[in-house]
Amino acid sequence: MKKLIYLIILISLVLFSGPSVGQTLIAVQNESTSSFYNSLDSAIINATNGDYIYLPGGSFKITVPIEKQLNIIGAGHNPDSCAATGITVVVGNFNINSGSDHGSLTGLKIGGEIIFTTNENQFINYYSIERCNIMGVYLTPRSSNILINECIVTGIIQGEYAQGFQLSKCIVEAGSISNFDSNAYFINNIFIESETLYNVSGCSFRNNIFLNSAGNSTGYTNTYQNNLFNGVYSFIGNQILLNNITGPVSTLFKNQSETVFDYKQDYHILDTSPAHNAGTDGTDLGIYGTGSPWKEGSLPSNPHIQSKTISTVNGNLNVKIKVAAQDY
Repeated sequence: MKKLIYLIILISLVLFSGPSVGQTLIAVQNESTSSFYNSLDSAIINATNGDYIYLPGGSFKITVPIEKQLNIIGAGHNPDSCAATGITVVVGNFNINSGSDHGSLTGLKIGGEIIFTTNENQFINYYSIERCNIMGVYLTPRSSNILINECIVTGIIQGEYAQGFQLSKCIVEAGSISNFDSNAYFINNIFIESETLYNVSGCSFRNNIFLNSAGNSTGYTNTYQNNLFNGVYSFIGNQILLNNITGPVSTLFKNQSETVFDYKQDYHILDTSPAHNAGTDGTDLGIYGTGSPWKEGSLPSNPHIQSKTISTVNGNLNVKIKVAAQDY
């Protein structure tokens, strides 16, 4: 039902947005009721707990914090899969405060950082960031069960000893991972640049690919299991190393340059690669492992406009829209 409602919202945005607004209207879905706003700030302020906020392609600015359970969904961040809609860009920091438990961000390119904030008497539990392109994430000691899944991360991930954190099937371009103390999981990621770990202890790294050397500074007793390292790897402190392998970058992927992320690159594992079927579950290392690998195009799970043609013929509006349902 929600997919059908969202399809109606999308078509309404295309058909009825005026020429001055274009496709910049933001839909807020509350059960069977929809409201529309011209700015993301207005949508957040007027939304109620549990609402879905749908952003079309375009650029939007955020200045207000999120302090309620909201699911914010964009059109996607991959230019190739968003040719008809354009990607959804949000400029500014997402400040995720107490009260936002069980909220989510999906299908966005975020031109700022995601900052979780609480005071000593408040907590944030269960928040997911999926299929986004993000600059960095800053957690709080009173945030728990934060999931970052199928994202591109270009900067710092700072844990501040949050519990239950998980980074899975992500491409991490650069930056450092710091301040995690047990109960954090890094699974099936690809780390492109040299990854420096500061104050990371008692955490699990499983089925990852490190394209450059990985080092652990001031951390200890992390478990590294079934990871692939490009060349020699070494760690400071006592680590638990299980079934890790080494292999040159040239034998790993179908098409990848090892210094920066690019949407044109192909991170599928070659059948001849040592990373093929080398995971703890018998699937590939990296983002295309597990039973639910990285989704091609990184589109959110709601219906997506593949193409649209809007023209005027003899004074009549002629609209052709092709919409594809998403399986997951």
